[in-house]
Amino acid sequence: MCGGTCDLLESTGAASMNAAPMAEPGARTSPPPPLKCAELDVPRFTAHNIRLDDGTLTKPEAGETIDRHPWFLAAKRILDATCQGPRNNIRLLDLGCLEGGYSVEFARLGYRTVGLDVREANIAACRYVQSRIRMEALEFVQDDAWNVAQYGEFDATFCCGLLYHLDKPREFLRLLSKITRRILILQTHFSEAKDPPAWIRPRRLRRAIARVLPLRHTATTTHRLSRLVENEGLPGRWFSEFRNKRAYRDRANRRWASWNNRQSFWIQREYLIQAIRDVGFDSVLEQYDGLGSDIAGEMTVGSYRMSGRSTFIGLKTSFLDEALSGPKITSPPGVRRR
Repeated sequence: MCGGTCDLLESTGAASMNAAPMAEPGARTSPPPPLKCAELDVPRFTAHNIRLDDGTLTKPEAGETIDRHPWFLAAKRILDATCQGPRNNIRLLDLGCLEGGYSVEFARLGYRTVGLDVREANIAACRYVQSRIRMEALEFVQDDAWNVAQYGEFDATFCCGLLYHLDKPREFLRLLSKITRRILILQTHFSEAKDPPAWIRPRRLRRAIARVLPLRHTATTTHRLSRLVENEGLPGRWFSEFRNKRAYRDRANRRWASWNNRQSFWIQREYLIQAIRDVGFDSVLEQYDGLGSDIAGEMTVGSYRMSGRSTFIGLKTSFLDEALSGPKITSPPGVRRR
């Protein structure tokens, strides 16, 4: 989930980003064909520990398989609650799919799943996994996340570890609303207004001082975020994706970093919730069960507080009302319903 600084937390890896320039408004481009299964050399997995059909694991040193990770289990719960009916009728997008772990598990649940990522190394891992499981309702495409509208609409969009790699997150939320019919599951970093930026730099020096002094750690200090500023009309903080130009030129190999922007903007939490509402999701929730069993601990001294990361849910209740109410009953001519 984030080149160079977020690797502390992202044991399940979130996603990479954009591959090609964003298409001009109104321009028509043909989406690249779906990637087919192929017998490939075993790629290096950086995050997703996936159980293949023969029982082998893609990253056994991780211990926990991705189908047992709290983020996936939380997503499964909210999908069960909001997407009624046969799962094979529900089209799901895993946007910024990294090595395909979440995509595989959603497909195993029965959802028609599309995983999209920009980096060839990540898609190579997805191809490898796809060649070693039997799953017809799963496809992977390599493309820029900004081009996602080319692939049609989705009932559910799972966007894990991508939004905080963007320098225009509000614009991207608008795009997500256009392609999402029912539910957006947004797993992302956010920033806080009350946190002062880190004044002790570099980080190595701060860690040394922290051994003898009780320094206060927050997401702002953990990730060396900027002071509170405004971008796209929203308050938040900037995060530097690459240490230097050389690192940026090597971005194809930095699988947890942004793609075509050197800085990313982390929206202040309250305004992120508002932005999700403003782009068209009339019901907005923050889902805490993805923090694991010790929610209070995570929110006070754990990853929520130290890293500023959570799951936000955007719902379009008009689709939910229609799905839950079933077919409408119409009265014959001349008959008055009571």
